[in-house]
Amino acid sequence: MPAKTKIEWADYISNPIKARRVAGPYALNGGHTVIKQGHACIKISEGCANCWASSFNVRLGTGLPYTVANMQAGVTEIYLDEKEMQRIRKFKPRLPKGESTFKNGRSRPVVFPCDMTDLFGAWVSEEWLDRIFQAMWMCQNVDWLVLTKRTDRMLDYLAKKNNAGKIALNNIYLGCSVENQKRANERRAAMDALAWMGWKTWVSYEPALEVVNWEGWQFLNGLICGGESGVNARPMPPEAARKARDYCDQHSIPFFFKQWGEWIPLDHLAWVSDGTTFKHKPVEVAGEMMVKVGKGLAGHVLDGMTHNGMAG
Repeated sequence: MPAKTKIEWADYISNPIKARRVAGPYALNGGHTVIKQGHACIKISEGCANCWASSFNVRLGTGLPYTVANMQAGVTEIYLDEKEMQRIRKFKPRLPKGESTFKNGRSRPVVFPCDMTDLFGAWVSEEWLDRIFQAMWMCQNVDWLVLTKRTDRMLDYLAKKNNAGKIALNNIYLGCSVENQKRANERRAAMDALAWMGWKTWVSYEPALEVVNWEGWQFLNGLICGGESGVNARPMPPEAARKARDYCDQHSIPFFFKQWGEWIPLDHLAWVSDGTTFKHKPVEVAGEMMVKVGKGLAGHVLDGMTHNGMAG
């Protein structure tokens, strides 16, 4: 079955797209010797710089970071995991023990497919996309929140289905990652077109690296905002979260504030006094003083409130 996850906005993850690291010149019978299995992807924009999935794959997967060179034939082989596809088709979610709802008060669980790669990467064939979308559609007891940075390919693929008479699937939400204004501008048109075709859409504004003007995104069914975590995490300008929250409020878009990440505004730490010392020196970020205290201590409270609005 899809695996349970600690991701704040999802109940489960599922990874039918897998990768094998193949080693030459140690070939057997003219083929390659499979030495490690895991995942693969290619970093394409600023939000990918400190990719958690890439670091995880280096440690516990194929051992290779997410680069173009490592995606070449003879280095990595991408395949569709038939066992995971079968688990998706047979998936029957259960409420958490002692709970009457799934995460964030939802009556239906959320599954995040392909959290370790990009479902719309060039390495995923249309045949595989067809099979994955069919499997998600057949699993009607959950909501699937798809996420990509490759919105043009997502639109191209689904526009073909639309022209062939296929309609938008009601348990699948199409999402894109946005980290700054440049990427918001690049990805908005494709998302707007998908919404016009009847698809439910959402945005993962994580890591939020700069303030974004969200005008023109009123078609969204949800927006999840968060700062970056990890050793080399970059701070999220506090105004980035506030602008996204306010825009969602104005347009009745569910808003989910996932986390501050490693950094938090000093004025959000109630225990800070003039005598407080920090392991990391506070710095000014877009006009506000922020300090690196770690994801756990930074938390997910924005201006005194939690925000758990979810698409659907």
